[in-house]
Amino acid sequence: RATALSRRQRRAAPVRARRVVTRAAVETAEKDPLEDLKVGAAKLVISLLPNEGGLRWVGGLLPSKFKSTFDGLVTSYKNQMMLALKGDEERAGKALTSIFKDMLTAYSGQIIGTPFDFPSHHLAIREPFDYYQMANAYIGSLIEFDRSILRYPERWTKVQEQLAAGENVIMLGNHQSEGDAAFIPLLTEVSHPGLGEQVTYVAGDRVVTDLLCKPFSMGKNLLCVHSKKHMDDDPSQKSAKMKQNLNTVKAMQRLLKKGGLLIWIAPAGGRDRRDADGQITPGNWDPAAVEMMRKLGTKKGMTKTHYYPLAMATYDIMPPPATTEKALGEERVVNFTGAGLSLGEEIDVDPATGEWAKGLGEDGDAPAALTAHVLSKVVEEYRAIEACNVPLGGPVTLPEGAIRPVRPPSVPVF
Repeated sequence: RATALSRRQRRAAPVRARRVVTRAAVETAEKDPLEDLKVGAAKLVISLLPNEGGLRWVGGLLPSKFKSTFDGLVTSYKNQMMLALKGDEERAGKALTSIFKDMLTAYSGQIIGTPFDFPSHHLAIREPFDYYQMANAYIGSLIEFDRSILRYPERWTKVQEQLAAGENVIMLGNHQSEGDAAFIPLLTEVSHPGLGEQVTYVAGDRVVTDLLCKPFSMGKNLLCVHSKKHMDDDPSQKSAKMKQNLNTVKAMQRLLKKGGLLIWIAPAGGRDRRDADGQITPGNWDPAAVEMMRKLGTKKGMTKTHYYPLAMATYDIMPPPATTEKALGEERVVNFTGAGLSLGEEIDVDPATGEWAKGLGEDGDAPAALTAHVLSKVVEEYRAIEACNVPLGGPVTLPEGAIRPVRPPSVPVF
């Protein structure tokens, strides 16, 4: 069968800046002495699954609240592979089976084994199971690369140079889909090798607690926080959540002081949503989140830190529910379509010299002014790339300063 990544492709995949760590879970309960045997047996069964029917059979063994979600996802993914592979049902079936076998292998460890508990600072797990590559195969196969956009490659190169010099970079961006952490790696893998593996994402509650999200998150570098939107979901957990947020801020300070850190954060604290007219506009941001990042990066004694606005057009590859949901296990639908990234010009966040602070006055609300300024740049960049993310859309003209990202070696060919 086609594997998620052939030996030839593994040799071609970027390895620069790769950090390999072992499982860093916090064991919250006494481990079952037969756990490794049970997980190993489950993985063996999954490896022998012959086709889509086998996937659905194993999916029926998932916890009840995820069964229908998984089954619907299998159907949706198969349909989109049919589009991607121009109606070739045999190849679409092979793609589905190969990609979902890897996913089920990852899920088996969470369901049968001890669930992974994310620390405040999590490093991507690349072996013995490569969660990073699993996400690249799953999400990358849904990207229509000949309709995708990477804008201002020279700015991405500048970011690489700043990181190589030991300086920090913070990207303040909008957030549209559960798969957003995979798009910088996938769209820059060929043009800017290794950059995607360096990103550390500020991650909220859902991506580290939802069963269907967790394995994808395990393959990324994360700084884990609990957003204001979900802080009071369970009052009994509020104190623990606040404590972890404090630990995460301390970890961020240490990393920024060390230097060479690339952070992506979505100050909205959640995903963008369509409005009543079907229009998508990057959601409002929390000025407190932007101000925290400004203070951390400009603190006395801190390594030089650069700030960039980043627009992502990724909504329809893995569209979120129409409304914000507190319950886990939301319906999953996927689409084969283009994706876009546009990196704005570097922002001067100093109130004394920044363009955004001119005429603000002594009584002006500097955090709100900075937030509004950076968000306006993100919206501007988003409008230039949003046309690429329309399912079944026609040809997409490259906007000024953009290139067409190349399908990377980490995305398998079936």
